[in-house]
Amino acid sequence: MVELAKPGKQRRLSSPNSLLSTKAGTRKIMKTYHGSCHCGRIKFTVNTIIKKMVSCNCSICSKKGALHHRVESEQFTLVDGKEHLVLYQFDTKEAKHFFCNVCGIHPFSRPRAAPSMYSINVRCLDDYDLDTASYEVIEFDGRNWEEAVEKLNEQLRSNSRSPA
Repeated sequence: MVELAKPGKQRRLSSPNSLLSTKAGTRKIMKTYHGSCHCGRIKFTVNTIIKKMVSCNCSICSKKGALHHRVESEQFTLVDGKEHLVLYQFDTKEAKHFFCNVCGIHPFSRPRAAPSMYSINVRCLDDYDLDTASYEVIEFDGRNWEEAVEKLNEQLRSNSRSPA
C-alpha cells in the first residue's frame, strides 16, 4: 500500500525545488508539483522534471485517460487521503492502480513495467499546465504489452536525466 507522510516526518525541501544529479555530472533543478484527485481528499507531492510522459492504449489506461510520468519512490509523497485510496488490480496483478473511493479519480499507480516506481497521472497535478508546458508524449502500445514494454523502457532510459 501507499504510506502517508507522517506529521513532522514529511520529506521537506528547503525550497520548492531540489537538484537532480545526472550521469554526465550536470545538475538540473527538479520542481515540486502538487497533485490531488478531483474531490481533493487524496493529496500528494512529487519532485521531478517533466520532460516525458506516456500515453498508453491498454484497456485500463485508454478508459481512464491518464498521462503517465514515472518517478522514483523517494520523489513521491502522499500528503493526505490514504484512507480514501482504493487498490485495483487485474490480469497479472503486478500493477497497482490507485483510485479515490469518493470521486473515482486515478491520481497514481505502481506500474507493472517499473513496480518500484510511481506513475503519476500528470492530469492530476494541480500546478502543471499541459497547455503551456513543453514535453514529449511517448505512445505506448499497451494492448501488446509484452512486445512493447522493452521499447518503452529504452525510450525512457534514452534520456534518463529527465525521468518520465
